[in-house]
Amino acid sequence: MLSKVPEGRSRGTLMAVIRTHIQTGEPVASRTVSRQKKIRLSPASIRNIMMELEKEGYLEQPHTSAGRIPTGKAYRFYASQCDVSQLPSKADQQLILSHLGKFSEIPEEVLLERTSRVLSLISHNLGVVVREPMAQTILEHIHFVRLGERRILVVLVSPHSQVRHHVLRVEHEIPQLELEAASQYLNQHFQGWELGKIRAELIHQVRQEGANCDSVLRDLRELYAQGMLEDNCAGEIFLEGTSNLVGQPELADPVQIRELLRALEEKQDLIHLLCECIRVPGDPLQVVIGLPGKPSLLKSFALIGARFSCEGETTGRLAILGPVRMEYDRVIRAIGYIGRLLQRQEMN
Repeated sequence: MLSKVPEGRSRGTLMAVIRTHIQTGEPVASRTVSRQKKIRLSPASIRNIMMELEKEGYLEQPHTSAGRIPTGKAYRFYASQCDVSQLPSKADQQLILSHLGKFSEIPEEVLLERTSRVLSLISHNLGVVVREPMAQTILEHIHFVRLGERRILVVLVSPHSQVRHHVLRVEHEIPQLELEAASQYLNQHFQGWELGKIRAELIHQVRQEGANCDSVLRDLRELYAQGMLEDNCAGEIFLEGTSNLVGQPELADPVQIRELLRALEEKQDLIHLLCECIRVPGDPLQVVIGLPGKPSLLKSFALIGARFSCEGETTGRLAILGPVRMEYDRVIRAIGYIGRLLQRQEMN
């Protein structure tokens, strides 16, 4: 079995099979490929090439008398040939800008909802956007207010003046002066840190100091034990396009549709899946063919996505989720363009 990637006639034949299968959803025969203008080979020559590609793991034959379909390996190769830096078509740019063009004037929640919708419209699959969980929020400033009856208001400000607040109930009353000292300690030592990393560092400091820790650390130990920096503002998900999956050949069985819909209803599982698959900082885009977890039909799904940020602050992940048979080039260009648009690098 050859280990090198397809080149020359093998590459052209493989790309033709993949594109044809994406359009039709049916096994592709050698005669169908030979009719394409760019392919100047006889059906017999193409058949031999397809047999070699099958041996190399790029194609498979679902039935003896049928044509061949791309494997996950083929789709990975195809996706690797797509350039995320290339602009989408004019029509896709206009569609994206019609939803997101004036995003600086749109509330964040509406912006993320519109982003998932336009991803769905372009891909004809599921458009998914996840807002980062609180543990990954960056600390700009934190303040505690004593409300009485052992209740404390936590006001947390992240970059770009995003404010979150929640109320804690502690076991013992903490005077306001001590609360101010605790917030001052956090603001001085942890400004610019992710909340999850702050929590880990505080736990480390308390364990290191033990019984000798000062009053500020003792108060902070009480506060974080009650959820001061907990991930109680879990990642929020925006999902559009579930109806796009109905009628696709890969989901012809009604039982599969019900199984998938149940999985999509488990929002936290879906958030975890996206966060696991799109987790490499700095990569412009990631393609995962064959998703882990349940339901089992996700193994025949693909996820194309990226982390997005606004002016350098990571705020979430955007992705398209659907059967492996999708328009990778179109989808990859759209995701790259939307990511740059959200970073305010492309306003036209």
